[in-house]
Amino acid sequence: ELELLLLVYGTMHFWSIINIILNVITLINSIATILICLFTFLLVIIVHRQTRTVLILLACHTCLILMISAILLGSMTTSSIIGFMDIKLKQHANTNWCRWRGYLIHGFLCILYDSYVLQAAFRFFRVVFSRHKILHNFPVYCFVILIASLFGLISISPVIIRNDVIYLPSEYYCQTPFTNIPVIVYIAVRLFLIPIVFIAIIYLCLLRHISGQANLLRCRHRRRSRHNGRNLKVIRRLLLMLTTLIFLGLPSMIFLTILILAGHLVSLTYRIGWLSVSFSLVFLAYMLIQLTRPLRKTMRRFFRRETS
Repeated sequence: ELELLLLVYGTMHFWSIINIILNVITLINSIATILICLFTFLLVIIVHRQTRTVLILLACHTCLILMISAILLGSMTTSSIIGFMDIKLKQHANTNWCRWRGYLIHGFLCILYDSYVLQAAFRFFRVVFSRHKILHNFPVYCFVILIASLFGLISISPVIIRNDVIYLPSEYYCQTPFTNIPVIVYIAVRLFLIPIVFIAIIYLCLLRHISGQANLLRCRHRRRSRHNGRNLKVIRRLLLMLTTLIFLGLPSMIFLTILILAGHLVSLTYRIGWLSVSFSLVFLAYMLIQLTRPLRKTMRRFFRRETS
């Protein structure tokens, strides 16, 4: 019996170490995302504070949502790390803050995906409907961002209204459990599938438009041709960003599919799911600078000056 108890204890200790390692990596990624976002805001405040362009506005909106999502994820991960170290806190229970944090992380990830839908729509309007000024109007996009953000939070709000966000003793934080399949499927469709479909359709239409224009343009339209060439480079980067957005939710979708088909919940579902989210947040924060031309130029000038 003693050997059996030692074996069980050793196995539990091993899995606790694995969970702590995965959570620490997630926490490091969350901190890196926050630092990149703070650097981005620093660039905007120092260099672009007088710039009232839709591109900078959309970038700042996405950057803010990335930072808030990283803060919430870092808070959840810290709570989980402390729990796996057998240190009990007041938040290791079904408290209001615990449940609201579990709701807000999904709500802000929903706003994050929607912000990339807005970016895709703006780039499409700027290229295809370049003469329609109302589609590039700064105040209009301020209003659209506000409405889209509120809609993102409201569309996820049923999970907090119905008390679907609960404390998970095995994770030491609150979240909608994967075993609540109808609610998890709703979150997956609203947060992940619908925005991805919209983004993919918009960029495919934009790519088709640019390819069609490139075939029609001749020497007398060299300037426009170079402009479309730059847009094509941006599209390639945006497709890379789209791939990252898909990767952000892909592990959770795989685990959900396994649960539905096999009726088995993989023990590391939550840790691996949030780990993939943390890696995606870091990459999206970096790509945000690369995809926003004014910020990319400013960053290059900054590092060249620091190197000199």
